Amino acid sequence: MAKLAQALVQENLVKSDQMEAAVRVQQRDGGPLGQILVQQGSLSEDTLAEVLARLTGAERFSGDPRQVDTALAGAVPLELAKKHACAPVLLTGDVLSVAFLEPEDGRAGEPLAQPTGKSIKALVITRTGIQTVWRRLYGRANILEAAPGGEGAAAGRPARPPHAPIPKELLEKPGRHPQARFGLKADEAAGVVAQQVQQLPEETRDAHEDLAELTVEPDDYPVVQIVNALLMEALDLRASDIHIEPYPEFVRVRFRVDGELQKAHDLPPKTASGLVSRLKVMASLDIAEKRFPQDGRIKLARPNDSAIDFRLSTLPSIHGEKVVMRVLGTGQLKSSVKELGFHGKALQYVNEALENAFGMVLVTGPTGSGKTTTLYTMLSQLNTPDLNIVTAEDPVEYNLPDITQVSVKPQIGFTFDVALRSFLRQDPDIILVGEMRDYETAAIAVKAALTGHLVFSTVHTNDAPATVVRLVDMGIEPYLVASAVKLVLAQRLVRRICDSCKERAPLTTAMEEHLHESTKQVIEQTYRGKGCSKCRGSGYYGRTPVYEVMPIKSKELRKVITEGGTEVMVAGVAKREGLQTLKDEAIRLVNEGVTTIEEALQIILSE
Repeated sequence: MAKLAQALVQENLVKSDQMEAAVRVQQRDGGPLGQILVQQGSLSEDTLAEVLARLTGAERFSGDPRQVDTALAGAVPLELAKKHACAPVLLTGDVLSVAFLEPEDGRAGEPLAQPTGKSIKALVITRTGIQTVWRRLYGRANILEAAPGGEGAAAGRPARPPHAPIPKELLEKPGRHPQARFGLKADEAAGVVAQQVQQLPEETRDAHEDLAELTVEPDDYPVVQIVNALLMEALDLRASDIHIEPYPEFVRVRFRVDGELQKAHDLPPKTASGLVSRLKVMASLDIAEKRFPQDGRIKLARPNDSAIDFRLSTLPSIHGEKVVMRVLGTGQLKSSVKELGFHGKALQYVNEALENAFGMVLVTGPTGSGKTTTLYTMLSQLNTPDLNIVTAEDPVEYNLPDITQVSVKPQIGFTFDVALRSFLRQDPDIILVGEMRDYETAAIAVKAALTGHLVFSTVHTNDAPATVVRLVDMGIEPYLVASAVKLVLAQRLVRRICDSCKERAPLTTAMEEHLHESTKQVIEQTYRGKGCSKCRGSGYYGRTPVYEVMPIKSKELRKVITEGGTEVMVAGVAKREGLQTLKDEAIRLVNEGVTTIEEALQIILSE
């Protein structure tokens, strides 16, 4: 860049012999002239940035990672950023602000305009600043040494950009206390962490913390910085679970995003004890107890008075304690079942069941299939001042206004059946039982449903017809099941195609081999997400439920249940009466472009 060389020499910022040496290096090895001068020690980063800003008319970017939109990692892939020594930092409308090490006057953004489809606003950034931004975007420590991240793209999609990293300095920098560093033995680290936490302000030590305090500040202790950064990253990525797993060579951190468990970080093994101890203190657990599993809860207050809860579980393993945190309360519950995605007759059946003054509504599905969200939405729709609603849960996942929620404690004998007996003396109108897994609980719930109460609960089965058979297997008389149960709802969750990058995608030969001919005949069209900045290259954004709704109201269906019919017999009658199975609904979502055939396949092949 001739203007830069001329300006630096004329302003006596660089000597002529220093410039000549830098030019020779550039001619031999290539690379930006300004960066060569900085590496040689002939010029400071800040001085170079000031001169470049003046020459090009571009604004300076500080390099503050908090001002960087991490979703832009997909807009400017790593290879493109390496090629042009730049980093995307902000998208405003159709204008993409990109920070360059050495922008050329008026032409810096031209190579990026076509691949991004945006107008480029060039900014100037220092070498240190761009390294910080790159760590935030791509998870690499050095812009000039970085290698392309992520695994190879499948089916023509770009590789998913890595998650925002935990800065390396957080793992190495000592805290304010001379011993507050990772590098201690496990027992010593736990003691030091406990001492550090006791020195923190009261509002930070308390189990109920302010989300506004959840920031990564340079003056915080390293363990606090790392934990805060992990929690913030999980919230930023919409993670439902956080896994912290110790191994001899590293501590692996994984996030479950849209139902998929993804590796986020491999931290040094010496961080394990400090991370676990810090989380235990936040959850009011015993940091000295490492031989026995513990369960706790971390609550973070939001500025709008709502809260985010992290349900924490520790598990001793041969390499140390594993921690899994379920993120609760990150989304708002729906106000009515219509918003959950019920379709056609299914919505009608659900609303009819909710209008009953008594009876039982059962929801079934595997762990993590959204049963709790469905049940809570039903309660929210029914919740009025003239109704007494009580719930027994293990644990309480969402706080519902104007509803009495009880957390059972099996370790002290306060089980679901004990809670139910107490509820019946509390003049309830509606009862929710978190799960029916034994005869005692099921028997009391059925009795309540037949004596003027509307009862909601869950049962672990594969589909709706299997649920009524399961109750009989528990020991409930078939005629009681036929009389008490009004509706059975089975559900699964599948990932939604990202709306920003959805496109048609014909069935591949490999996929056709997995499908039965009858299934291929009802698949009208298929879609996929090609990957974009919004979905971080995955092609998916969020999840949607797949429902199977079976009302129990016809004489024929009640008869087959009363006679102790098998699951196949119950399913046969229900299908003749118009039951839309999980497979039927999954195919409908594929045809409508809501999900991919790959996501639906796990449901289609299960039948």
